[in-house]
Amino acid sequence: MRIKFKKIRYGSRFCDDFDDMKANNVLEFNGNRVCVVYGPNGTGKTSLSELFSRKDPDSEYAMEIDDVEFTNASEPIFHVIEDQNGRNIIAGSTEEFILGDDIKKEYELKKKLEDGFDNLFRNKLVGELKSNFGISKKSTQFDSLITNDRIKFFVSDIANSRSKGASIKRDEYIREVEALSDDDIDESEIPFFKYFIGDFGNENSIIRNMLSISALPIRKEEEYRKIEESQEALRIIEKYPEMKECIVCDSDVDRSQLFERKTAQHSRAIASLSKESQQIVETIISKIVGEDPFEIKTKLEKALSQGTNEEIVNLAEIIDVYKSAFNYRLCKMLKTTLLESGLSIILMEYSTITQKSPEFENEDIIFIEKFLNDCLERQIHLVRDGEKNLRLLLGDDEFLNRPRKELALSNGEQNFLSLAFELLKARKMPHGVVVLDDPISSFDSIYKNKISYAVLKILDNKNTIVMTHNTDLIKLLEHQRQKSFKLYQLHNRSEGENGLVAIERDEVKILLYIHEFINLLRGAISAEIVDEKRFLISLVPFMRGYCQIVGNIDDKNLLTTIMHGYGEDVVNISDIYSRLFGSGVIKSEHKIGIIDILGGGISEEDIIRPDKYPLLARTLLHTYSYLYLRIAVEKKLVDKYKINTSEDDMLTKIIFAAFKTDSREDIENRVFFLSRKTLLNEFNHFEMDMNIFMPAIDIQNRVLKREKKDILEKLSQI
Repeated sequence: MRIKFKKIRYGSRFCDDFDDMKANNVLEFNGNRVCVVYGPNGTGKTSLSELFSRKDPDSEYAMEIDDVEFTNASEPIFHVIEDQNGRNIIAGSTEEFILGDDIKKEYELKKKLEDGFDNLFRNKLVGELKSNFGISKKSTQFDSLITNDRIKFFVSDIANSRSKGASIKRDEYIREVEALSDDDIDESEIPFFKYFIGDFGNENSIIRNMLSISALPIRKEEEYRKIEESQEALRIIEKYPEMKECIVCDSDVDRSQLFERKTAQHSRAIASLSKESQQIVETIISKIVGEDPFEIKTKLEKALSQGTNEEIVNLAEIIDVYKSAFNYRLCKMLKTTLLESGLSIILMEYSTITQKSPEFENEDIIFIEKFLNDCLERQIHLVRDGEKNLRLLLGDDEFLNRPRKELALSNGEQNFLSLAFELLKARKMPHGVVVLDDPISSFDSIYKNKISYAVLKILDNKNTIVMTHNTDLIKLLEHQRQKSFKLYQLHNRSEGENGLVAIERDEVKILLYIHEFINLLRGAISAEIVDEKRFLISLVPFMRGYCQIVGNIDDKNLLTTIMHGYGEDVVNISDIYSRLFGSGVIKSEHKIGIIDILGGGISEEDIIRPDKYPLLARTLLHTYSYLYLRIAVEKKLVDKYKINTSEDDMLTKIIFAAFKTDSREDIENRVFFLSRKTLLNEFNHFEMDMNIFMPAIDIQNRVLKREKKDILEKLSQI
């Protein structure tokens, strides 16, 4: 992958060169798919990570990725893992972290089940129940027709607009529905099923009202025919309001008198009926208008005229067939839709997998598990809950989506746990590039090694950008896997070149391997030296540390004398260099004392050519400035305040000896000198790990320039 940046803008955090990037604007991922972007604190690494995560609307970027245009308005292409301050909670669900074929298959099957049942309950069955069975709410008149209580519950919960099947256990649904009888019915016996459904579900159902009186004895009503006759007469009178002659015999009639007479006749006939017969007429017979496929009206009228309920009993028996048919049809529909859904087969496969005890499968998560379990008092393990869902536990407690401070772990343990699981999540994310912001900040050496391994191992399928200000991380990545990354230095300053400056492999080697740097000093560096004298002076602290390692105490003591402002010796550093690294590199003899160093001032001219070794060139300039400023401060304070350097021989002691009272002026002077980054450096790093690059490169040019100015102005005022 190749990323070519065209614009990086985030408020005023980046200098103008980033607004229209023409040079130092390419990140090329090598075969191991890792780019390391180094930059001292304050250069904008975290700002760059924030910009990629698109958290702030006041940010904008434009770039090409393998010749395809992307901007901050495009679909997200970066997955950002924040530094330790941004990883307060390990957010996400178990499946976002756990890898492995079986677990992946389990979650795929679980998703199929969830989607399948969602479609079955919310779409398919809701429509079937409403259109073919008249069921569209939680409770209906059809509840009494469903003979299986579990099926009745399923239907009620599916039809419930709030639940839509949410309360149904999926495995129980499949088990109960599959167990339903395969018996069928003769469809010829239920020709009026649609009418039955439409009427039976009504609040004032004719069929249900008829069934309620089917078993009751019916009294013969002698006057019932007159009811029917008077009703028909009244219907005709109302139909022909202008009628003046009888429509049967053509005789003259008084319509109003006829209406009153027939109304009175109807009332007398109704009054003559028993209370039970009146109820039949009012609640059933009079309500039947239009379609009556079961001939309920005719049969009821016959029953009242003859005083027998034989036909009503027979009709009730026919209706019982329809009631049974409803139950059969409903169960058959449920069974058919389940079979068509294929959910039974999916559940069987899912159940087989979930019967196994869950285990971490993927090598990455096993590595995390084993390392954490070796380092933590509580173990990371994977369990199933009562619903067979996978849960990640730390000890007996879930740790996902909980603030780190609640986990009862040390800060280092919290950082490692959160970063390890963020790496696992990033591995599964669809984004093309993973960005890590200072992943090993505040870790001890054990954690740093493990994190370096985890970054390369877990993210081996991703293009990864690692932002760091820590050269330890760069070394650890190299030692875990040689040539595992391309190295860039982020420059973001008001002067000089800016952007993402590529560090070539030759310089990466001397940054990472002390023997490679020593070999460079033994020969090839000769062709790069611009100013021999300043080159030697800038190497004085390193050479002193090297003398300590090889046991050359005499030369170490000589070099020490020109590292303190009160030294008076003149040292032939050309000879010392030759004794340490061999002859032929330094062409001239350079005898140097404190006066020579201070007399030369602090020049910003190149010490070595910056073309091949830009990082080393910058480092030597910074180291020279560190040494010059330290010597200048020590000499000024020792001379001014007549300090006894046999007792107060180190810079810190000299500062306290010079400004020893509690006066406001002395306090301010002590604070001023003790707070300078350049002065607090005692060059111990050369004797600790022989790293010439630290901390000289861990300061921005503009910061160093400001410190030079402030310190020299302060010395002139004393």
